Amino acid sequence: MRNGSGAKDSMYAKAAILGIKYWKEVLTACLLLCLLLFIVFFGGLPSQSRDVHVVTPEVRQWEPIVRDAAKKAGLDEKYIPVLLSIIMQESGGTAADVMQSSESAGLPPGSITDPAASIQQGVKHWKNMLQTAEKLGITDLSTIIQSYNYGPGWLYYIKEHGGVGTEELNKQFSIAHTKSASCGWRSPYCYGDYTYSAKVMRYLDRMQGSLSGDSLFQQVMGEALKYEKWPYSWGGETPSTSFDCSGLMKWAFAAAGVHLPRTAEEQYRYTTRITEKELRPGDLIFFTGTSNHAFISHVGLYVGNGMMYNSNSDGVGYSDLNKPVWREKIYGYGRIPAGGS
Repeated sequence: MRNGSGAKDSMYAKAAILGIKYWKEVLTACLLLCLLLFIVFFGGLPSQSRDVHVVTPEVRQWEPIVRDAAKKAGLDEKYIPVLLSIIMQESGGTAADVMQSSESAGLPPGSITDPAASIQQGVKHWKNMLQTAEKLGITDLSTIIQSYNYGPGWLYYIKEHGGVGTEELNKQFSIAHTKSASCGWRSPYCYGDYTYSAKVMRYLDRMQGSLSGDSLFQQVMGEALKYEKWPYSWGGETPSTSFDCSGLMKWAFAAAGVHLPRTAEEQYRYTTRITEKELRPGDLIFFTGTSNHAFISHVGLYVGNGMMYNSNSDGVGYSDLNKPVWREKIYGYGRIPAGGS
């Protein structure tokens, strides 16, 4: 017995000596083990900078298609941020049925597999909700947004319950229409998502004053879109002649009270130099080598997500700046000076 006890004491002594000798390594191993356990049980490290209510680039990439669909549907441009916020809530911009609009067309969920078709149907559904709300005298935006999820029946319900939705009314409507006994965290409110409008409104609040809410960009883009698919016209600078690249910029910015000089090269000199990382919708992108008439030979309006709106040999419309035909010829970027007129 004494021999066994002595062997154990010797083993512990050796372990203690090794622990002292390699204490740094032991401490590091313990810290790494604690970090691993934290990640396993809590899902990762806390982040103070993460903002879950920001509309992502995956959503913003669809803005040109949303704008086009809204224009064709006759919707006011003020609803562009609403539609983008809806996309953020519905799919984060990554699903094929990007606006989850299949059901509004009477189809099973996920039936629409083309994002552009999903946006067209989603815009149509939103327009129908707006028209129903107008007919019923409902003007509260959050209430109308909830109808994108609940359908028009929600608006008729709210008409009889004060005209403005609340979370409690959302729950009452949901539970009255639910056909399922359990649906996870939303139980027993299993019809739709009773928190839908609150989520979309948080995204919308963050959108205001950003990409699609910028006043100058809104005005310029609103004018420029009137001439989408018009033919390119060398020297053209008015609707009576159609437009060349700089003529379109000059005309569209004039509608917003900014009077640019006439040519792309003059517009380059007029604007303030910025870097590619500083680009935001409403800035100008300048090119060289697209023709031999001038060193700065082309200009387009940046609209976000690697896209520009311009007049080129294919006519007036959107162009992908990531394509080599454009990317390789970018010369610089310009911003309208503060107070420019």
